[in-house]
This record gives sequence, structure tokens and C-alpha cells, in this order.
Amino acid sequence: TGDHKAIAVDMCHQLNMGDRIEGCEGLPTYDPAAGALPKTIGAEFGPMIEAADGFAQVFPEHKFLIVEALQQRGWMVGMTGDGVNDAPALKKAGVGIAVSGATDAARAASDIVLTDE
Repeated sequence: TGDHKAIAVDMCHQLNMGDRIEGCEGLPTYDPAAGALPKTIGAEFGPMIEAADGFAQVFPEHKFLIVEALQQRGWMVGMTGDGVNDAPALKKAGVGIAVSGATDAARAASDIVLTDE
């Protein structure tokens, strides 16, 4: 999430998940001008990403690279989001899930759209 760590921890508690929430420190970065994504993201960052229960205060590019790292390690990745900035990670994920009230861009990039109804 791009939200504060306290919000992420509270959400984890509500969902009966672990609450080891990491920030963006130590996550991969990528310069699109460099060309294709490195094939080593999963090997380099996967163990740290897998050890976390979630991430807080991350940027959209981090979300995309977290999905990439997990996919490189053989995981089927689901991603939830609601904003235009979430669209690339929603599209990249094996299952992109737009939450209720999501922007049109997030809905279009997703495989599933949750509604209030």
C-alpha cells in the first residue's frame, strides 16, 4: 500500500494476517530507460519480499517490481488497487483486483472488479 505503516498493520490484523510490514527501503528500483526488466530481480529481492507480510508507503513502481520479483520466483500474484497509479501492477499481476470505487484505469487493468453491491 501507499498508505502509512500503521494502516497496513491494522488491515493485517483485521484479515488475521501477519503484521511484518516493510517500507520501500531495500525494494528494487528500475530505470525504464535501461530497457527490459532485469531477470535477476526475483533472485536479488525475492527472499526479502517473501519474508514480509506486506509493504507500506511504497510507490507505484515498487508495487510493479514486487509483482515482477514474485513472478520470477514462480508465484501466482494477486494485486489489489484503486488508482490510476496502480494500473501497471494490476495489469502485470496474475490476478488484478480493482476494489470498490476504483478509477476507470484501475478497473480496465484488472481481471476482477469488486463492488459494494
